[in-house]
Order: sequence, then C-alpha cells, then structure tokens
Amino acid sequence: MIAKILRSGIAGDIVGYVMREFHDKEKYTADTWRVIDSDGILGNDYRKIVESFDIGTSLNKRKSNPIGHISVSFDKSDLPRLTDDFMVLLAKEYMKKMSIIDTQYIIVRHLETDCPHFHIVYNRVNLHGKSIDERTNFKRSAEATKSIKKKYGLTFSPKKKQYEDAIAEMKPKIQAAMYRCKSWDEFQRRLAPTGISVRFYNDRDTCRPQGIRFSNGESTFNGSKIDRAFSYGRLDKFFAKNAGIRETRPQRPSPISVTAKVKEASVTNVVENIIETGCQALGGLFQLGPTVDPEEEAFIRAMKKKSKKKKGRSI
Repeated sequence: MIAKILRSGIAGDIVGYVMREFHDKEKYTADTWRVIDSDGILGNDYRKIVESFDIGTSLNKRKSNPIGHISVSFDKSDLPRLTDDFMVLLAKEYMKKMSIIDTQYIIVRHLETDCPHFHIVYNRVNLHGKSIDERTNFKRSAEATKSIKKKYGLTFSPKKKQYEDAIAEMKPKIQAAMYRCKSWDEFQRRLAPTGISVRFYNDRDTCRPQGIRFSNGESTFNGSKIDRAFSYGRLDKFFAKNAGIRETRPQRPSPISVTAKVKEASVTNVVENIIETGCQALGGLFQLGPTVDPEEEAFIRAMKKKSKKKKGRSI
C-alpha cells in the first residue's frame, strides 16, 4: 500500500481526471473505473459531482485549489483480497488518520492497469467552512499506510522498502550539504562527492525552474518527496537568505579616534582671560595704597587744626 499526495486543484479538473471525462472514451470504457464510495455528493455523474463540490467549497472562498487528490495503490499479490468493500474500508481508515473528516469526498477505483489502486478526491473545506488540517501531510501519510499494512497484513513491496531506504540514506546527506550553503552551484559541488546528483525541470509555460530531483544513481525522487524542505522553492529561498545574511552581517566596529581641532588663537584668548581675571581678583585682595610721606602727613594735620580754630572764633 503506497499513498501519493497529488497536487490539489479545482473540482472540474480533478473529478474529470479520475472519472476519465477527458480520456479516450473508446479506451477508457465504463468498465475500467467506478465510484465505489462517496459522501456529501448529490448524484453519480460528472456534472453533479462537480456541482456538489463547488457548493461545498463556497463555504470558504479564501481557500485556493480547494479539492484534494490522493492516489492509493497496492501490491499485485494483494489483488485477490481487494474487493470494493475492502478498499472502501482501507480508504476510510486512511482518511481518518489524515484528518480528512466531516467533508465531501468520492473514492474512485481504476481497473485498467495491473496495479490495483483507487483515488480519493476530497473537499479541503469541511462541512463547517473550515480548512482540513493538512499539516505534516507527507509524514502522516507514511505513518498511516505503514500502520494499515501491518494491521491488515498487506504486502510490503520490495520496491517500497528500497524506496524508503534510499530516502533515509539521501536525506542526511542533503541536509549536510545545505549547511550555510549560499548558492545552487555550491550546493551541487557539496553533493557531488556523496554520489547524489541534482536535476532541475522547468515550467512548461514560463520555462522557469519549477522543481528539483535528486538521484543516487539507482533511485530518483522529487525534492519534496524526500522532505518538504527540499523543494525547489524552499531551497532557493534558503540559499538566498544565507547569502543575504552574509552580505549584511554587521562587522566588528573599528576603534574610533577623535581628534579635537582647536584654533591656537582661541586657546590663547582663553588662557589670557583666565590669567587676567585671576589677577584682577588677587589685586582686589592684596592691593597696596600709595607710599606714605611723613612731612606731607604732618602738614595736613596742621592745616586741619587751623581750620578748627577759625571756626571756634566765629562762634
């Protein structure tokens, strides 16, 4: 049992794919697929199912690409056990572990290939208008399929074991190469000695890089299949951030030397003013009178006496 979480979208496209609406009708006849279970859907034909999903998604118009899509396949050796009812049981248990509950869904079984599988198409907006919890979807999906296989004794495919072992081996090597990496070139140089190569693929319309694949020579995986942090977009932002941090990292400040430039004339004036002020203050404290002349002093005293005698006579 292997579950693949596929790209979400709108009801018309995804329902049209699983119900073979856009396929060659001569090759994909009515006996090559069938709806084996549904909930919250009014009708079984393509248009009624799409209309039902559109009504449900209108409860939360902010949700972009509101229809989820998951493919679940099984080993050929389990085919004798895989009745429609048993597939529905497995699908419901898987959806419960993935928190795909209280929402619209259809389960479509495809019969045109040797690999038994079914598709789950569900509304990412539940019946209360809230978004389905899809956090850590890839991790939860791996845990869910593993526990269901053990519970019902389903076959663990040798390819699946090889797939899981390859991912477990590549993941730490990619993480180590990412450490403080600042560009795609540097990232590829670091990975080369580990035997992991990097390949890019472009968007068909814009021809710009859209995704990334890692290969160890035997197995090739999309980056997000190994870890969601290894998608092209997230790695590109990670390298750009590292490069930006390095460029804008604050450098240790240089010792600051301050040189005071003072005009010599100003200093001279200040010093002279201080000296002059000090001298004036000292002069006020210690200033001496004129030199005393004894003869002149005696003459002044005599004149004062004569002046007093004259005043006494007039009285």
